[in-house]
Amino acid sequence: MIDPMIGVVFVALATVNAAVMIGLGFLHRPSQAGAVWVFSFTLAMVTAYGWVAADATGSLALRAGCAGALLGSTMFVWTGLRTWRGAPRTYTWVAAALTVVLCVVLPLAASAGGFGVAFRFAFALAALVAALTLVELGRAGSRQRHKIMPLALASAGFIVLAAVYIVEGLMQGAPAPGTDGLQLMRELNSMTAILYGQAATVTLLLLTREGAPAPRVTAAETPFCAVARDRLRRAEAVGDRWWCVLDVRLDDPGDLREAFSATEFARIADRFARDVRETLPPDADVDVRDETRVVVLLPRPEGAVRQLLSRLLDQVATPDPGEPVAVRRSASIGWASVEAVGYDLDHLLDAAQAAGADAQRHGGDRWERVAAPVG
Repeated sequence: MIDPMIGVVFVALATVNAAVMIGLGFLHRPSQAGAVWVFSFTLAMVTAYGWVAADATGSLALRAGCAGALLGSTMFVWTGLRTWRGAPRTYTWVAAALTVVLCVVLPLAASAGGFGVAFRFAFALAALVAALTLVELGRAGSRQRHKIMPLALASAGFIVLAAVYIVEGLMQGAPAPGTDGLQLMRELNSMTAILYGQAATVTLLLLTREGAPAPRVTAAETPFCAVARDRLRRAEAVGDRWWCVLDVRLDDPGDLREAFSATEFARIADRFARDVRETLPPDADVDVRDETRVVVLLPRPEGAVRQLLSRLLDQVATPDPGEPVAVRRSASIGWASVEAVGYDLDHLLDAAQAAGADAQRHGGDRWERVAAPVG
């Protein structure tokens, strides 16, 4: 039986977490991953109410079923992460099947007097899923480090706790008659559920509001990259070092989307791409990656690049007199030259992208240059 006060806290926080994920996450930016996570938090909320009801009524079967559902909710966190990053197989059906199995097997084990062993196996399975969750979080990339840290720490703690339970069960041996040997686990499980739920809420809410990462396109898949590779290869052959890659991105696209209609935002995005094309010289290769980001291969020395970037930032920030509503635009630019990075296109693109992200983090309306060799 869990402490009544902890039970009340568990119910309250589980309810708030589910409401936050729905109201501030999914409804703000609906997505398939967000729907999976909303289901996970809703399942945890229902489990919290069922867990308190089981303690109030003394129903062992209900308590066991709720324990299985709560462990199953962590599996949907993992499948939601796979959905978020666009994995070809999300295994959501596996999480659903395992949750149903746990909700059936654990009550049967409780009725047969073998709940202690069955629950330890179930918890070990959930710890394996927590390890897979850590793997998925690691694939999110360094730019997401501050967002994934709460859930990563909670998942690591989940694995450690499972190891403690297994060792404690082995040292304890067969439980005393009339008990299931889960006294230590019951003292810690409710607090673990509360802490894991709060950490998951922070991480998954941030990921939901940001949206899924854009799929990376390899160089061989775009005409721009094929041309750029050829130009850089020929430049390297003759020792021409006046080449660079620019990553130009529109600042605050999320705020602009919220402030304007879809048609008006499309007009803003078109103006942004047009400004880039008209400001840069004709021998620049321009690749519009999406409506708020443009990648450019530019053959110019450093001084000429600085002048072009200053002119481009001024052009983007210039109001359009034809628009009925004045829009304050700005851009951030990442600048990676072959002198600093080398002639490899992939390295140049990655360095310019990272520099562009740094420019945005520093307030936007500026450029950041990769000034030292990357490696």
